[in-house]
Formats: sequence, C-alpha cells, structure tokens
Amino acid sequence: MKKFSISRYKKFLQTKIIGRNIIYLKEIDSTNNYALRLIKKKKINKSYNGTVILAETQKNGRGQQERLWISPPGGLWFTIMLETGLEEKKLPEITLIAAYSAASVLNEKYGIRSNIKWPNDIYHCNSKLGGILTEVEKIKSRIFLIVGMGINVNNSIELISSRDIKVISTGMILGKEIERENLLSDILFEFENNYNYYSKTEDFNSTFSQIKKILDYDL
Repeated sequence: MKKFSISRYKKFLQTKIIGRNIIYLKEIDSTNNYALRLIKKKKINKSYNGTVILAETQKNGRGQQERLWISPPGGLWFTIMLETGLEEKKLPEITLIAAYSAASVLNEKYGIRSNIKWPNDIYHCNSKLGGILTEVEKIKSRIFLIVGMGINVNNSIELISSRDIKVISTGMILGKEIERENLLSDILFEFENNYNYYSKTEDFNSTFSQIKKILDYDL
C-alpha cells in the first residue's frame, strides 16, 4: 500500500486556508481525538484554523453514537479543524455540507454515484462508502468545529464488513486505485467553498437545494 505523499498532495491543493497546514500521522487513536487534544491545550495557536489531521490508520476511529470506525491503511481518515462564529446548533448543517462536498467530488470528478444517507453517511447504491463526524469544542468565547471524515478508498473492506452494513470502496467501484492525495485536495477545495459561503451568509436553503438532489433518507 502506497504511503500518502504530502509533497504530492500539496501540488494538487487549491484551497486558501483549509489543508494548507496538514499534520500527517502514521497511526493514531482518532484524528478527531487528536484535534480535540490540540484545542484543549492551554495556549491555542490560531494557525490551527483550517488545519487538517490525516492518519494512515486509526486504532479507535469514531462514528456517530460512539460507534467504532475501523480505519485500515489505504483509506482517507482525516479531520478538519475550524474556528468558527457559527452557533453549536448549526452542527447538523455543517455535517451535511461536509458530506455533500465529498459526494459531489466523487460524483463529478470520479464518476462514482454517491448519495448522502441522512444525516452523515455517504453511500454508493446500498453500500457505505464513507461517513462524517462533526463535533464542537468551546474554549472560553472561542468555538472550534472538528469535522472528521472517513472514506474507503484503496483499503481492503474485509475488516470493516459486517452483517448489518454493506461496505464498499472507490477501488472496488472503479476496479483500480486512485490517488488519495488528489482526492483529498479535491474534497477540501469543495468543502472550503461550501463552508465559506454558508459561514458568511448562513443561507442553508441554497445549499440544501443542491444537497437534497443526492439525499436519501431510506438507504
């Protein structure tokens, strides 16, 4: 399995802030947990805004309701750190924006039909392709969003398959591996554009009019 190349990723990156600072880890308990630990330090570095934490594997990746998210090598397991002025009640909307950003890239750039299963999962047909876990941490008057994302890319799905949920990867769908560096940079670019629009306008209706085209409550 090819190691993620930071130098190659930076060649693809088009964002203004998100992902410009990236922390790469071979293995971690959870990228969200790592981000929360950084924020809880006594001195908060402003440069954490837009920082992405990426791990090759997570030992205790977390999904919704504290479900274990198994994260073998070859997938994209990452967290975006954002300092925000949005209220905590906006978290569900950020989760949908993150899911929509990833699904849009998979649909439009890779030809992978992707739908959002309410409220936070990305599906291809009836199989789970990825998921989002958005959390918030408050330090005095400062609010930080922790947007975690996991996508099955070139990783084996044998370890993560279960009787309850069918699982699939982009490699299985396309019959070949894709460059994780390119995929990550594309997702971050799409998310930055969508998030910036929403955080400036708080106009979720316009964004949701696009989201609902690929939103499925019954998957």
